[in-house]
Amino acid sequence: MGRACGGLCASCQRMYDFQSERLNFDFEALKPKETWEHKLRRLMTYFEEDSQLRDILITGGDALMSQNPTLRRILDAVYQMALRKKKANEQRPEGEKYAELVRVRLGSRLLAYLPLRINDELVSILKDFKQKASAIGVKQFIIQTHFQSPLEVTPEAKKAIEAILSAGWIITNQLVYTVAASRRGHTAKLCQVLNLVGVMCYYTFSVKGFNENYAVFTPNSRLLQEQYEEKVFGYVPTDKLDELYDLVQQQRPLGKKLVSFLKENHLLFAATDRSVLNLPAIGKSMTFKLAGITAEGKRILKFDHDTGRKHSPIIDTIGEVYIVENKSVAAYLRQLQAMGEDIKEYETIWYYIHGKTEPCFRLYKYPTYPFTITEEMTNIEVAVK
Repeated sequence: MGRACGGLCASCQRMYDFQSERLNFDFEALKPKETWEHKLRRLMTYFEEDSQLRDILITGGDALMSQNPTLRRILDAVYQMALRKKKANEQRPEGEKYAELVRVRLGSRLLAYLPLRINDELVSILKDFKQKASAIGVKQFIIQTHFQSPLEVTPEAKKAIEAILSAGWIITNQLVYTVAASRRGHTAKLCQVLNLVGVMCYYTFSVKGFNENYAVFTPNSRLLQEQYEEKVFGYVPTDKLDELYDLVQQQRPLGKKLVSFLKENHLLFAATDRSVLNLPAIGKSMTFKLAGITAEGKRILKFDHDTGRKHSPIIDTIGEVYIVENKSVAAYLRQLQAMGEDIKEYETIWYYIHGKTEPCFRLYKYPTYPFTITEEMTNIEVAVK
């Protein structure tokens, strides 16, 4: 289905692609230039020849908009590619081996939009793929979903979640921090409800500040306020993080096991997500400093990369990155007030002027290899100035 989604989210980051004219409504220009079978083979060749790739996210659009036979073909192509890569590594000496596939993710919001899409045939496809891919070293199987509100976690959604978990896959959630979602207690309640049904929180995304996103944009200072004043009620003790990781990986039914873990550790939820802004050319980060304020009161932020992860060498060619938020903090607070919020509860927002990207929960880190991979990077060209 290509770029198809089950709905149209006002905060979608693809707005950037439309503004840059990479995406458009010129239907003639959007016609496929090759058959899907040819493109699938070309993509798998690219992945097979990549020396560092270890994670594939099948998204689109929405991965589950594809029909079951199509999704089965895609997953089978991924499996065959991973198997060829593993066999090729047997001939490579230590230190020259390529990274092998260890994680497969499907990006889908249909658990909220259309949970009845999770039918028996789909669950069987997911289960079969996990079984054979596990045998060749793939260790993580994740449905990356997007619940925006606790109200979206309906009985039908819970049933879909249980079915996916029964297939041995993990479900992680990405929340987009819109104005409505940024109200006091909203994110904490969403995390709590998701944990109750066995969903782990992954990212809380700051909305990109396009003009078209003005109505839903939340200043990044509110994300920091949330992090320091509300998320603390879900911080898992350091000495319990490994226990939580093993529980998520191995225990089922996950929802009930997770509830017991939270009760034992006196937690309202498990704060396993990170607050980030997904910046074009810089990646996911919440490391920034206040650099200035415009005449309209909009904050100018100087962003830096997340220093806790490995980046492409392309970042060495990028200068300093500044963004101008498209809404002042005062305008944001007026929106909350119009929604019925008591803005006195948000008065400390003005003090959050610099941030640092949070540590990553172990579940979201790549498993290690029993061998040393090459330092070489294929499929990349960096222009030297």
